Amino acid sequence: MKLVFNPDDSYVHKALVVAFEKGLIDALQFDAHDPFGQETGIWEYSPLGKAPVLVMENGRVLYGGLAVCEYFDAHGHGPRLFPDGHERWDAYRLMMLGDGMFDAAAMIRVEARRPRAQWNIEHIERERRKVIGVLDLLEHEVPGFDLLAFSIGQICVVGGISYLDARNPIKNASLEVEDVGFDWRDRCPK
Repeated sequence: MKLVFNPDDSYVHKALVVAFEKGLIDALQFDAHDPFGQETGIWEYSPLGKAPVLVMENGRVLYGGLAVCEYFDAHGHGPRLFPDGHERWDAYRLMMLGDGMFDAAAMIRVEARRPRAQWNIEHIERERRKVIGVLDLLEHEVPGFDLLAFSIGQICVVGGISYLDARNPIKNASLEVEDVGFDWRDRCPK
């Protein structure tokens, strides 16, 4: 199997974690392509121009991190990371919160790459609200996390939080006074 990915490992984080957890990491070939690079080869694998992409043994292609993660979960060993039954909905809920926070933070970062005078402030504020809302919700719910089985939900939450650590787009954009020294740990100590 070939995993085509963005060299910014934030975008392939969850796929790598699932591949590791399911015992598939050594079965992967890695092919890095910067989706924003002028000479990128990502289009050879994805009409969406996005990564990660998994090229399976039969040559078929899966697009997107969550699809790749579910494929690894179905073909690897060990406990299911996409559980069945009522646990599935807890896992999916956290999965979407983590991925949504990651996407919102990434959107802030992309917008903030432009000259500040060209920023769409309303867009950045909306994405900022999503990040802060997810962090606040997770802070409230974290005491119940010990009751949940390890799943794709926690993997995605950690991916979103890791992106905040790596890029800190809220601090970099600094739309609000409290954003200047923004650290999610200060806001959410639990």
